[in-house]
Amino acid sequence: MNATPEAIAQLIQSALLSPRVWFFAVMLVASSAVLLLAVWFERKAAARVQMRVGPYHASPRLGGLLQLVADALKFIISEPIVHRGAFRILFTWGPPIFITLAFGASLLLPLTPDLRLIRDPGLLPYGLVFSLALLLLVSISVVIIGWSANNRFAYIGAAREALLVAAYEVPLLLSFLAMVILYGTLNPLEIVAKQYALVGAVMNPLAFLAFMTAVAMATARFPFEIADYEGDVATGPYSDYGGVFLVLSFAGGTYYAAFSYSFLASLLFLGGWSLPGFSAGPWPQDMLGHLMLSAWVFVKVAALMFFLVFLRAVMPVLRLDHALALGWRGLLVMSVLSLAWSVALRLAGAAP
Repeated sequence: MNATPEAIAQLIQSALLSPRVWFFAVMLVASSAVLLLAVWFERKAAARVQMRVGPYHASPRLGGLLQLVADALKFIISEPIVHRGAFRILFTWGPPIFITLAFGASLLLPLTPDLRLIRDPGLLPYGLVFSLALLLLVSISVVIIGWSANNRFAYIGAAREALLVAAYEVPLLLSFLAMVILYGTLNPLEIVAKQYALVGAVMNPLAFLAFMTAVAMATARFPFEIADYEGDVATGPYSDYGGVFLVLSFAGGTYYAAFSYSFLASLLFLGGWSLPGFSAGPWPQDMLGHLMLSAWVFVKVAALMFFLVFLRAVMPVLRLDHALALGWRGLLVMSVLSLAWSVALRLAGAAP
């Protein structure tokens, strides 16, 4: 049966007003903008510390902001090369899987009470858990990428990545569990609502510090850029990658992983969209209110990402054994203490 023009118009209108459509659009545009600004800030900050100019020639009036777009276009139009010694299937599919996991984890988290992909409130707690699970799988995909390249530098980088995963994964999970115990729920809507007076980073600073340090290790931020440190093992797992493969993995996937981790941290520790004195009405009557709350979330995400990338300008690279000792001793102890603190607050009736 042919659809009438009225039915088609109604379908288009419902699609344009759908919170899921707006969620995808806002996430795609805002995440790209945050990543562009974060990479630009990282290169500019490192350049200033090293008494250089940094990105400049493309759009000098914007401080070289569009230089990053020019670099990305250069890599995208370059010929992707798969050398004969590589395991072709994993070599070619590794980068797309990498960036899909890295960005897909953020799609399982809500931007506002109405702007979210998971509409069923009963499934929201699973979204939070699966988001963290996808982020932990990102590091496994890095190991697979390094193994598929059949290159000694890639092998060393993959081995280092595997060792680092074992060092930060448990503290990351324990700090996450500490906040779940503190809030008494896995529902992100309730987690944000319980941070109206005090954010999680203030209620349990040990968990916040352990979580962000583990995130720096998980996303190869300085001083933990050990698996792909250019001065040591070329670019480690990504040594044989070029063109669009490099954009999807080293130049894109790692930053999208940092974005998703920062998004998760903003909900757990910084109150998410909670803005004192302001609340959005129902969707779509108050679309502007929800977009304002989304912008507030991205401000927090950008602040965390700027902190992570700024470490490149001020921190040296740790030795592998020092990083492992920090993970297995310092981070593990800190995360256990944060778990104990959350349990004590819960038992004392001081938890939100």
